[in-house]
Amino acid sequence: MPPIENDTGKNALKTQIQQLIDSNRVVVFSKSYCPYCVQVKNLFKELKIECNVMELDLMENGTNYQEMLLEMTGQRTVPQVFVNKTHVGGCDKTMQAHKDGSLQQLLSGEPEAYDYDLIVIGGGSGGLACSKEAALLGKKVMVLDYVVPTPKGTTWGLGGTCVNVGCIPKKLMHQTALLATAIGDARKFGWELGESVKHNWETMTTAVNSYIGSLNWGYRVALRDKNVNYVNAYAEFIEPHKIKATNKRGKETFYTAARFVLATGERPRYLGIPGDKEYCITR
Repeated sequence: MPPIENDTGKNALKTQIQQLIDSNRVVVFSKSYCPYCVQVKNLFKELKIECNVMELDLMENGTNYQEMLLEMTGQRTVPQVFVNKTHVGGCDKTMQAHKDGSLQQLLSGEPEAYDYDLIVIGGGSGGLACSKEAALLGKKVMVLDYVVPTPKGTTWGLGGTCVNVGCIPKKLMHQTALLATAIGDARKFGWELGESVKHNWETMTTAVNSYIGSLNWGYRVALRDKNVNYVNAYAEFIEPHKIKATNKRGKETFYTAARFVLATGERPRYLGIPGDKEYCITR
């Protein structure tokens, strides 16, 4: 089989691998000459557990399988062991799971112990409220929030669109405009002000950004006080209960959870009407 060159081929192979994992109690992706693979296969033989072994070095498209497994699990090396649809890992992790009893738990079909009870993807008003409420109910919770830079290269902090680039800055700027009207009215009621009153745009934007920054910090403190783990990283699903989190430096970390909440919202967009790009203020 030639290298996968398009999304259709990749998706078909991913579906094929996932069906293999879903339809077998134990699947071992192996290479026939690998001593670590032999060790894992001997373990299941000793446990009298039948497993479906895929010897990648003996398959025409074994390299493609290995590349797709890397994308799905974050692990390239073999063996890769799956038990009851759960990715156990390589030789060391499988042996450790056997030693601590978690492998037997997986084989028996009992619920797996995950890193978190709930992972919330998105740190806006909905995601923050959900995570804190779950923590109050005694759940172990993580919030993942990451802002992909805008076309102008702008990013922002925790709190979501409304807090950072929506309602809050809009209302603060509106209040600035109201103050200009109030200054004009003040003269009518006895306030003696100079005729020349100037507005400094940079001072206003600094004040707005400082206020928003204080809100960002407040949200982080509130999560910490509720024992919610906040991570600034971009989340991607790689398994039904497992995600890959990539931070701004490109470091990848993997987390598992029993449940997930998607609270990512959507990006602000131009309205698509005359004058939108000329007269809308963007951040």
